[in-house]
Amino acid sequence: METTPMRLVPLLAASSAFVLLAAPAFADTPSMKPDKPEPAKGQETGVYRFGATYSVQPIETASACQTSCADDEKCVAWSYVATFEGADARCELKRGGGKARPNPLATSGVSPTLAAKFIPDPKPELEGGPEAE
Repeated sequence: METTPMRLVPLLAASSAFVLLAAPAFADTPSMKPDKPEPAKGQETGVYRFGATYSVQPIETASACQTSCADDEKCVAWSYVATFEGADARCELKRGGGKARPNPLATSGVSPTLAAKFIPDPKPELEGGPEAE
C-alpha cells in the first residue's frame, strides 16, 4: 500500500494548529531560573581577592563581610566565600587588595574607606552632566 503525501496534509495541518495555539500560553510562562539579586555597591560578585589575609570570620552574607571590613581600620579589602560542600561560609579581611581572580563562590571588594580616598564623588558642576542648567 502506498502512502501519498496528500494523506499527511491533514495530520500536518492539525499539528501546526496545535503549536500555533499553544505558543502564546508558553510565552507567558515564567522562567524557572530565579532572578539574581543586584550586588550591593562596592561588591564584586564572582571575584576572589588574593592578598594578605589577617582575619577569617564565619559570616553569613557578603554585605556583613563588607561591613566588617568597613568597621576595621586595618582592612584594605575583603572576600566572602559562600558555603560549599559542608564548608562554612567565611569572610576574609585583608591588609592588601591583592589580585582579583574569578571564583563563582566568592564576592569581594575594597574597603569603603579606602575607595573613598581614590574614587572621588562626581562633581555636579561638570559640563554636560544631567544637572547642567
